[in-house]
Amino acid sequence: MQELRHVSQFHRRDDLRMHAYSALDVAVGVLNEFMMFEKTLYAPSQGWGDPLAYSEIEPIDPSIKWSISLVDESGKIPISKVSEKDLVSLFATMRAEGDSLVDDDDGQAFYDAMVDWQDPDDEERDEGAEDDYYEGLDFPYFTPGKKIQNFEEFRMIKGFAYEPDNPEDSGLFFDEVGSENQNMRNFRDSFSFFHEGPVNINTASSFLVRFLCGDDDNLYEEVYGGPSQTSGEPFFRNMNDPRLVQMRQNRSISTSTMASAFRILVEVTKGKGNFQLHAILVRTGGAQSQTNRKAGQNPGKPRSPQNVKMKYPFRVLSIRENENLVD
Repeated sequence: MQELRHVSQFHRRDDLRMHAYSALDVAVGVLNEFMMFEKTLYAPSQGWGDPLAYSEIEPIDPSIKWSISLVDESGKIPISKVSEKDLVSLFATMRAEGDSLVDDDDGQAFYDAMVDWQDPDDEERDEGAEDDYYEGLDFPYFTPGKKIQNFEEFRMIKGFAYEPDNPEDSGLFFDEVGSENQNMRNFRDSFSFFHEGPVNINTASSFLVRFLCGDDDNLYEEVYGGPSQTSGEPFFRNMNDPRLVQMRQNRSISTSTMASAFRILVEVTKGKGNFQLHAILVRTGGAQSQTNRKAGQNPGKPRSPQNVKMKYPFRVLSIRENENLVD
């Protein structure tokens, strides 16, 4: 019986995997249909936020349950493109912990440590840390000398994790027991390792919109509330809206009203069996593709002949099976 159960798990996993990729294609099909007929994707409230409800497609096997979580990844700041001034200000705001008086100098140490972690040299910035610092820890290690690849790396960078010997100037992202604090959660919701274009203000997090609006609470209420208060529409369509024009004067972060990158989580279950598919997709020919070409960046591996023939409307930047996160 134990051997039969063991073998049956793998057969069930293959079946669930097939359904998961089918559900992913449902999500892509819904997004593509909205692009074809409405030309532009603005926000999930446009109708594409719940692909299964819109398509009314159900699994062939009634014993299988599936769900699709679709998030606009372009509602986040490209982590590789934010300026020093904006990052220093952001870290200082987080350090102030809601205090109305924010000193930007408080964020410089965290920025310096992050830059030293990524740069290939061993020259320590004024408030940063290089290999000499990390080698002196109880569990020594070296700086990677390359760009940060995922959010978990911040656990290793000076100041972001809690340090018992320096509690006042550490713990920006993680508390005493190593758990993520609200700053880390806000940072995850506001920054992306995959999106390279302007931030879609329609799907930006509350924290990010407040940061973009600076110290203007009234502007924050008007932008985060959307244009429905005046025009009746649930999302902004035009960047020339006076509120968005005023918002852009506060930060050097590029913004837009269009969605171009998407984070999709598919979950399929049958009895006790479970399969998860996590993918990051970007529109082909969309804002992000154009940004990559202008910047001379490699948009990824060449498209396969089959992909070109199908004219698949999205490129897969990252895909993972049965993992909680891709970054």
